[in-house]
This record gives sequence, C-alpha cells and structure tokens, in this order.
Amino acid sequence: MYDPDLHLFGSDDEIVIRERLYRMTQTVRKETAGPVLAANGEDEGTAIGWSTVVYDREACEFKVWYVPHQDTRIRLAVSKDCLQWSRRGMAVPDGPVRKCDALGLVDVGRSVDRWFGDARLLGFCYLAGADPGWGDAGLHSVKSVDGERLEINPSGIIPGAGDRSSMFYDDVLDEYWLISRRHRLGFPGMRLEEISRGRTANLWKSRNLVDWEDFGTIISYDDADDPDVQIYGMQPFRCGRGFAALVEMYHLNIERLDTQLAYSEDGIKWHRTDGRTPVIPLGGEGAWDSHWTVPTINSPIPWGDRLLVPYIGAGTKHGSGIRHRRGVGLASIRKDGWISLEAGRVEGKLVTKKLPLDKPMRLEVNADVHSGFLAVDVISTVPGKVFDPVPGYEAEKSRIENTDSVCHRVTWADKEVVRPIDGEACYLRFTMYQGSLFSYRWSEAGT
Repeated sequence: MYDPDLHLFGSDDEIVIRERLYRMTQTVRKETAGPVLAANGEDEGTAIGWSTVVYDREACEFKVWYVPHQDTRIRLAVSKDCLQWSRRGMAVPDGPVRKCDALGLVDVGRSVDRWFGDARLLGFCYLAGADPGWGDAGLHSVKSVDGERLEINPSGIIPGAGDRSSMFYDDVLDEYWLISRRHRLGFPGMRLEEISRGRTANLWKSRNLVDWEDFGTIISYDDADDPDVQIYGMQPFRCGRGFAALVEMYHLNIERLDTQLAYSEDGIKWHRTDGRTPVIPLGGEGAWDSHWTVPTINSPIPWGDRLLVPYIGAGTKHGSGIRHRRGVGLASIRKDGWISLEAGRVEGKLVTKKLPLDKPMRLEVNADVHSGFLAVDVISTVPGKVFDPVPGYEAEKSRIENTDSVCHRVTWADKEVVRPIDGEACYLRFTMYQGSLFSYRWSEAGT
C-alpha cells in the first residue's frame, strides 16, 4: 500500500552510513504443506492454471477465479480464510468456448470507459483458439457486475501482447498497468535479442482500459542471470512511497519457475534485489510445488500484520502439457517485511538521510529484536552539532528489547513525540544487536 512516510531498505539510497548491518531478502512463509485449492481430478483434470484472488470486503470473503487445464473454462471458488475453499462453478457460463490462458481482476478506477460503469471488478483475460465472432486471439477486457460472474468484451486490447500477463490498479494515480510480453515475433519495437531469447516484462498504462500507452521493457534478464533465464511474468504493487513487484523467473534448461523481488521508485526503472534470492522458493524434491512457485495474478493482500501471497505451485515441468500437476498455494510475509537489515553478535549502526523536523514527529519501527536490542538517537543537522544527539532523544533512553512488532512506537523515556529543533531537520541513528530491522515510519504526530 502507498505510504509516503514509510522507509524501506531495498537499497542504500536513503542511508548515509551503514556499518555491520547486512541486507537480507526475506522469503515468504508457506502456510500449508500442500495446495489450498487443487484440481478435482474430474472435469478440472489434474492442474489449475493461472488464477486471480481478491478479498471482497462487502461479503467478507476471499474469491478466486481459476482456470483448470482440462477444459480451460473460468471457475469461481470462495473462502473466509483463504485456506478452505468452496467451489461455485463456472464464472462465465455463457462465454466463448475457447482456451483461457490467464486472467486478472482489480478494483474499478475513477476514469474507466463506460463499458465498465456498472462493474464491481474489472480486468483482463487472454483467450486463445478459434471461436467465431470473438475476433483474434489475445487480451480482452473483463468485468464483473455482481462480484462473481464475469463478462468478457469481444473487442481485444493491446494486439500482440502475450498470454502471460498481469494487471495492477494504482489508486494513487488512478491508472492501470498491464504487464505482458511481446508475444509475436517482429512486434514493433522488439529488439533482436528479445526475439532470439524470448520473454521479458513490458509495461502498458491506461486510465480508461481502452487507450494504452506503451512504456517498453521494464525488466529483462542481465549479466547476473544464468544464460537460460527468462522473465516469465511480473506482478507489481504499491510499497511505501514507491513500488515493488514479484518477478517470475523461468529457468529454461531445467524447466522450473520461481519468483524474485524487484523494487522501483517510479514504476519505470526497476531493480531486482541483491543476490537474486527467490522470495517464493521452490519446494523440496518431491514436493507439490517443487517445479513452479509464481504468484497468482493479484497484488499481495493485507491481512492483519501480514501480507497474504497466494501462489501457483506445480510439481511438474513447464512443458508437461496434460500431465501437469498444479494447484493454488498460500504463503504470507510480515507487513513491509520483504527486505531487512540484519545485525549479529556485533552492534550494527545505521544513519538515515536527512529527515524533516519542522513539525512534531513520531517514529515507528518494524523490527524483530526478540533476542537483542534496538536503540535510536535523534541527531542534529545543525553545523557544529552535526551527528550530536538532540538532548532528551538519546539512544539509551529508547532501548527496545524482547520485541517483535511490525509497528512499534519508539519512545525516549516518557517522550513519544519528537519536537521541532533548530535547522528543522534531523538524522536518525539506529543501533542494533542480534536483530532484524525491516522498515521505519517517520510521520507527523497525530497522523
């Protein structure tokens, strides 16, 4: 979610000094040993393909629209906890009889085309194969008026975009992003290396879901990747003041897919995290998700102190066809906990970039110091006093121990509000021992 006061640690861009604090990309916690929704072995066959999960606040339930490989028809299931699912049957009972390869649903924006005017949800699906009256194979708009059944617009969108796509609605800018790959050889603007190697992530944006602007390739393979790696897909979402994304990595030679993390300030220039650690790792040998772990086509879902990350898992290779074994799994991660700074048996220190202090401010930290401690100095930016603690806001007065919290309010003795000082700015100096610092929030008191 968008939060302009939240500071994360994807890079050192907001850090002046970092000593003996080590950046770590966190992996999600898988909530069950097996899939939470598996194909029924009958009309659904043995594999559930691309799916999209939303939380319906009005009905207080989760909904998943999913596509089995057996007949490629879109179905709906519902759940109160995202763990136990009840099937509701076909979501497009009168729709086209053709293969659906992907679908995604998001909220309705403020500037959408009138075709979406009565919708509760909208999105896209990718249709393939022949069906008279439904135009070319490719991406089509989708809407749901009742929050369950889907209606597909026969008019296609973005000709030439690929069959593995995702959608994100940014309610801050009131715009839709569609991430796909250039599916057809010779697609305008396609580079020679993309034709020869295959998949990358391309971005299109729209406010009304009719007129789309092409922003080109935003994530591709690079020299840090193995030579066989391709970018299979990408699911962006808001994170703090910027954006993060779950990036699906296809390892062609071994036919496996896992998921890495990327971050961006503006949604155009992206960086994958140090070390390229998978955030949704493959299961072990013989596990149901030993070959595929990629997100469902939706942003992570806030749920208390955690983010729910439904994902598609498979125990078969990418090219297994009708012998695929795939299902929907459920993972989660602590809120704003994608990347941490880690301290061990030697104290680590961090000095932030200059922060505003022209108004009363509060500090909250997302940290796990169950077996260690965290302390924070508010330090001066005034010439001659730079890096001196502001009286009353010294680290020893703020020491936090035996605490694991996504939102712990820092106090200095009896002070929980940091008062304005000369220079109207400050630095924060964190000292940590045997702990993990995930993020901090510096906000006006009362917000």
